[in-house]
Amino acid sequence: MSLWNKIPFPAAAEHLPVTDRNVLAGLASVSDVHAWTTAKVDEYRKLALVLISIYNAVTPIHRLPTEILEQIFQQRWDNRAGLDLSHVCRRWRDILLHSARFWAGALESEEIDAIHATHDPVPYLKALLSRAKAHTHGMSLRFRGFPLRVVESLDSYFDRLVSLQVAVGEDDLPDRLWPALRCGMPRLRDLCIQVLVTEQDIDAWSDPDDVYRVWFYEEYEDMRWSELSMLSADHLPSLIRLTCPPNILRHFSNTPFRHLKLQWWENMSPDRETHPYPDHEWIGTLSVFVGHDALETLELMPWNFAEISSPALAPATFSLLRYLRIENDDAKAIAQFMILLPFPATLRIHLVNSSWYRDPSFSELLPQEDDTQLRAIVGAVDCVHIEQARLDTADSYRNYYFIRCYAADLERLRMDKYNLSPDGLINVFRDHARITRLVLSLEKSGVPIDFHAFPQLEELDVSGPYVDYTLDLLQPIPSERTKRPKNTICPSLARLIIRLRNPDSSKEASTEFEVAVSGNQCSGLREVLAQRATPYRNRLSYLEINLPSPTESGLGHSISQTTIKGLRELVDGPVIVKSGE
Repeated sequence: MSLWNKIPFPAAAEHLPVTDRNVLAGLASVSDVHAWTTAKVDEYRKLALVLISIYNAVTPIHRLPTEILEQIFQQRWDNRAGLDLSHVCRRWRDILLHSARFWAGALESEEIDAIHATHDPVPYLKALLSRAKAHTHGMSLRFRGFPLRVVESLDSYFDRLVSLQVAVGEDDLPDRLWPALRCGMPRLRDLCIQVLVTEQDIDAWSDPDDVYRVWFYEEYEDMRWSELSMLSADHLPSLIRLTCPPNILRHFSNTPFRHLKLQWWENMSPDRETHPYPDHEWIGTLSVFVGHDALETLELMPWNFAEISSPALAPATFSLLRYLRIENDDAKAIAQFMILLPFPATLRIHLVNSSWYRDPSFSELLPQEDDTQLRAIVGAVDCVHIEQARLDTADSYRNYYFIRCYAADLERLRMDKYNLSPDGLINVFRDHARITRLVLSLEKSGVPIDFHAFPQLEELDVSGPYVDYTLDLLQPIPSERTKRPKNTICPSLARLIIRLRNPDSSKEASTEFEVAVSGNQCSGLREVLAQRATPYRNRLSYLEINLPSPTESGLGHSISQTTIKGLRELVDGPVIVKSGE
């Protein structure tokens, strides 16, 4: 008897072709139904894949020239999910399998983790290498850990490497990476060597009882790294960019690199307040490349500067040096370093405060008692950008600034994550630079700005949700006896650009901001301009006001015609109001 009458099959059975329903109705046992439906599932799955493949094959994008598809595939690689592209259609699969550029892009985009990988990464690495070896532009590789099995898999590809980045452990550098480099990598242009630091290492570093157990804490002379053989241009004839810990720089002899970054490791734990940076005799390190005339960029990333053992470096020429970056948590140490390092007057300098808990004043970078080269660069500056930033942590609120200095529209000096003070601005800029343009991007009111630092200012561009406080600082200072204005601040100021922004949160919408963008908006500005206009006639020739877009809180209205008319009476030139930009 048929099973059809005993088991109420779902209504979905009615969607089967008539022949399949007839076969199903004739089956006598459950096992027969299972076997027949399983076979049909496989049959229909294969049929669906064939139909999808035919559909994909005639889709316009799949008929693009092979070169264009290769370029699309190369840009698509983010992780191993990019391999799914090979399942779209036969043509895509054929192109992918034979596209050395795609597999070279896969190697460049993915870090091979030989430390924490749950599966052995070597077979996967070998597969990528074999398919990418025909790429004419070479291969770029990144490794976390460098065990022997990885080195062996690379042995026949050394002549194809153009970029190599390796995070090395205590034994990786002397036993594996260094011998590999000495075998010769004729096309290698970019080499990055960093110390492999685990969370356990950092925890041990933080414990005074365990700090000496951290392998990189040892004095360099006691480490096996100190026994490294020299690397020369014979081993790395094409090397252009080098990143390495400062204590192994001495082992590169006569290599032709033009870009150098001295760095122990990338910051692994941004939520930590402190990071372990070994003490190092940095003056000794600098003496290694004092005669490296070809150096174009130099970056000194955080490490604990040891005490200066020499009053100055030997005579040096860095005639080609065009970019210098120093990142450290001690502004005074940076200032000392800048005094000792000779550099050309055209150098672009980038100084970064790396401390997670201290905000030194940027003026500490330019001590008055020393006629530093840095002050010479400041002397050429004619434009300053000051941007206020904020950092909220679980237990503190930090306010710091990014300061950028330009000369003839070219950035010459940048100072990140430092603090401001009115005295500091005056000490650095008033008597040492002719600043004609100032750009302020401020998130809070009460910012410590003193316009006396910019006596020759001609243009002011100020933005933020609260600008009234800043503009009030432009009012002339009244005399105590006559109450008449005197000592007009920034007497050459001719152009004023105001960019109002909505607060980050509607809860921060203070009365000050609401007044600034409602019916009485710009009344404070009108008062400031009126006081500056008489009796010394320090009138503006250009005024621009940019209003924010309206928000749910109702902020961001337009300025009334009456207000605009009042402003035009105080400006000898155009008054432009823009909204929602």
